[in-house]
Amino acid sequence: MRDPHLAGIDPRHILDASSKHRLAAVIRETLPVADAEPNEQFDKVTRFLGNMLSLRPDPSSMIGNAAEMVSRLAGGLATWARRLDFAPFRLRVVGTAGSGKTQLALAEFSAAIDAGLCPLYVCYNRPLADHIARLMPAGGRVVSFHMLSDAFAREQGGAPNYGASDVWEQIEAQMTASPLPESWKYDVVIVDEGQDFSIAWRDIVLRMLKEDGRAIWLEDPNQNLYGKDSVPLPGWVTLHSDTNYRSPRQIVDILAAIGATQTPVEAGSPFKGADIEELIYPEGDTEAMLAQTRRAITLCLGAGFTRDDIAIASFRGREKSVILHLDQLSDVHTLKSFTGEYDLFGNPQYRDGGLLAESVYRFKGQSAPAIIFTEIDFAEMDQLVLRKLFVGMTRARLKLVLVLSDRAERQLLDRL
Repeated sequence: MRDPHLAGIDPRHILDASSKHRLAAVIRETLPVADAEPNEQFDKVTRFLGNMLSLRPDPSSMIGNAAEMVSRLAGGLATWARRLDFAPFRLRVVGTAGSGKTQLALAEFSAAIDAGLCPLYVCYNRPLADHIARLMPAGGRVVSFHMLSDAFAREQGGAPNYGASDVWEQIEAQMTASPLPESWKYDVVIVDEGQDFSIAWRDIVLRMLKEDGRAIWLEDPNQNLYGKDSVPLPGWVTLHSDTNYRSPRQIVDILAAIGATQTPVEAGSPFKGADIEELIYPEGDTEAMLAQTRRAITLCLGAGFTRDDIAIASFRGREKSVILHLDQLSDVHTLKSFTGEYDLFGNPQYRDGGLLAESVYRFKGQSAPAIIFTEIDFAEMDQLVLRKLFVGMTRARLKLVLVLSDRAERQLLDRL
């Protein structure tokens, strides 16, 4: 430093190569005396001299790495399940959230396409079907059960009257009684969300399987939100997959602690801890709930997540939800959510918005790097509440924000 005064720093605190031997003495003179309480300045110097860096994780990098690691770990189910050899091939997989059921379905569907066969994938809810359709290779059919029954009704020459209260009962009855054309028979049938299927649905779908075809039934009792009895599949081989590779271990541990896992779930995620935050609002105060949800969005954006990384899941169904009927939460936070309307072809209509918002029922089967689980309120923690908590919380891959009422928080704390 030829002219230390130009640096705008006390010349006594500038050390160069010629005065490096004075470094320790200058530090001792500048910092508080040895018996004084260390202050922020002391800590900064200690970290600097110890080569300690204050780093902030980059969510965009973590998201990619997390997806890659989870896919690799959860890929075991797709590998080993497809190596099983028995005839006829009827495999029931009872697998927890994040165990690799989607990867198994993708592998089985893709293998059928590669072999020149015709596969059918059927799940319960439409959002999951649309999500899976984007992952599957071209060919075959990817549908929800209602999409499947709608297509069958139209092919039989009768456009469904969606204004009728019993429209789905009519369609299901038609599928059960009508002769099945050869074009509606498949070499491979994959049923996802099997815990939400009825015996009648089972019979409708499985009659579409060719006699020598392969069938895989995927289900998770912990995600049974509709309280249906387990569908009997006599003669089928059952494979249990109890390890959740997707959800950070902290989330799995919390769910086990509150009794939200009817079947045992092992934590297999490479991430031990999750970024979990709780935002509380007074019971019944809708404006406070909306304000806390807006705050949750700010927290996620402030942590480095983009709007495409964030999903809002409502604890309530669409009919009883407040958020899912809004076009926007604020001037800058618009919502993409299901309007409850369908077009003439049975396709669901969505609001135009930047943040995906779904009920916990419709978001089942999907996930996002950051989940805002909101409108959580209940008077009693019964089995349905526990299952909804399990579904909503296991959607998060990295960050989870719980927006819950004060009475819901008290019950959760009592369980922990």
